[in-house]
Amino acid sequence: MKSYIFYQNKLRFIAFILMQTIRIIATVGVAILLNMLIDAVSSAILSKNTDYLIGYVFICCAYGVMLGAITLISEKLKALNIKHILLNIRKDAMHGILNKNIPDFQTNNSAEYITLLNQNISTFEENYLKNIFAIYDSCLSIVIAVILLLWINPEIAVISIAAMTIPSIIPNFFGKKLGELQEKIMKDNANYNAKIKDILNGFEVIKTYHMETKMKNLHADRASTLETSKAKMGNTMAWLYGLTNMASIAVQFLIMLLAGWFAVKGIITIGSIIAVTQLTGQVISPAFELSEKISKFKSVKPICNQIKEISMTKNTDFKFQEMQRTLALDDVSFSYNDAPVLNHVNLQFEYGKKYAVVGKSGSGKSTLLKLLAGYYNNYSGNILLDGKEDVKCDSVLIHQNTFLFDDTIRNNITLYDDYPETALQEAVSLAGLDEVIARLPDKLDSKVEENGSRFSGGERQRIAVARAILHRKNVFLIDEATSSLDNETTKKVEESILMLKNTTCIAVTHKLIPELLQKYDEIFVMDCGNVVEQGNYKGLLEEAGMFSRLCFSQN
Repeated sequence: MKSYIFYQNKLRFIAFILMQTIRIIATVGVAILLNMLIDAVSSAILSKNTDYLIGYVFICCAYGVMLGAITLISEKLKALNIKHILLNIRKDAMHGILNKNIPDFQTNNSAEYITLLNQNISTFEENYLKNIFAIYDSCLSIVIAVILLLWINPEIAVISIAAMTIPSIIPNFFGKKLGELQEKIMKDNANYNAKIKDILNGFEVIKTYHMETKMKNLHADRASTLETSKAKMGNTMAWLYGLTNMASIAVQFLIMLLAGWFAVKGIITIGSIIAVTQLTGQVISPAFELSEKISKFKSVKPICNQIKEISMTKNTDFKFQEMQRTLALDDVSFSYNDAPVLNHVNLQFEYGKKYAVVGKSGSGKSTLLKLLAGYYNNYSGNILLDGKEDVKCDSVLIHQNTFLFDDTIRNNITLYDDYPETALQEAVSLAGLDEVIARLPDKLDSKVEENGSRFSGGERQRIAVARAILHRKNVFLIDEATSSLDNETTKKVEESILMLKNTTCIAVTHKLIPELLQKYDEIFVMDCGNVVEQGNYKGLLEEAGMFSRLCFSQN
């Protein structure tokens, strides 16, 4: 955490510490000014002449204005430091999350990432960041006040412990403004959480289309908006603290002046005990609060470790390349937690051809697609792309539940890239989205709402297809994408994919629709992690094996 406070924020931090030190010295120095004022009052009492006090009135007023201005600047610098420190922490945390590959990302629940970026960082702000500044203030205040107390009169100080309350009327004038700023912070916080949810829920899409940089920038924009709103709140609080502090000092001077006036009239007597009382307030209160601040500071250590660990995550993604000729599995086996899922699978897919993978649930079909997509690397055997085993296929895996960002259809298809309108329209047309777009009031700029709730499953699938076409993905891995759709919609979606030229398609399906299966170049039948049959639709039916039984079971 030191790097965020000191090294990445060096000039702002030094400026704040310098101004805060001046502020504390000036605040504690009020006692010396009070002592001088009291001496002036004593001289006035002896001389019976109040004209001598006029000069001190101006000095005290100037000192109060100066201290109020120093407090204002110090609080503004504190707000600025906190803004940049937290913004850098949020950026680095999101950078670390997006650097994870899909298996590493899935080891934690997405709620843990959301908690880190929201609640934990907020706790860090309150109990670590603000506390470290408060601890510095308290320690410096105590040291200076003790030195001055010993210099003035330590014996009187022991019996003169007192406190002075700060006027409470000033905060009432800031009530409406603070309420508006807090409402803005709440709104920006909600928008920030929505973007975090989008990024985390769309993690596979981001990794598939290599959108890490774009998502980092979108996240940084929302984070900057949030931290700017909080900084405005801090600036307003700076005015509040500055004016309140100014008023507090003014009240002290007023009381002393009134006491001096009364002393001149012979009503009361005052002495150096007033100055000592002021200093004791600068010792007792901070010392009383210091133990609580240190306890809170230490309690944030697990959060600091969590932030440090996630921020230091290196990019662990594999090297991806487009398929040119073949994609093959050579004696590949894979297990989930020591439970075998694939057993010595040998398959070869050729560029531009269409393949169907069928079989009972749990036969390893989905795992096969995830291995081809590069989700896992803890398998035995080799997965070869154009004969090479050190690269992964740059493919798109289309699931049954297509994720859509809470944005426009255009941005969901382009994924925040700039594409010519002709290319976008061609992708929309090839995906069979023309009719869907035509009926929307804002066409491609229509909002999809949360995860595409306004669209049917088939329409979401077509948006995913258009997305893949536009980004020139030439390998489609389709995992039960149409299982929840009716047969007519299934035909439309799959036919739009099967008609794509220069595109390799590997589709896992439970729906054995003859009209569709006949259009696949080859069908693989899986059972218990093994490929037990392969061939075209007609040939497999003639074999009267497992494929034939699966087809007849759906009739």
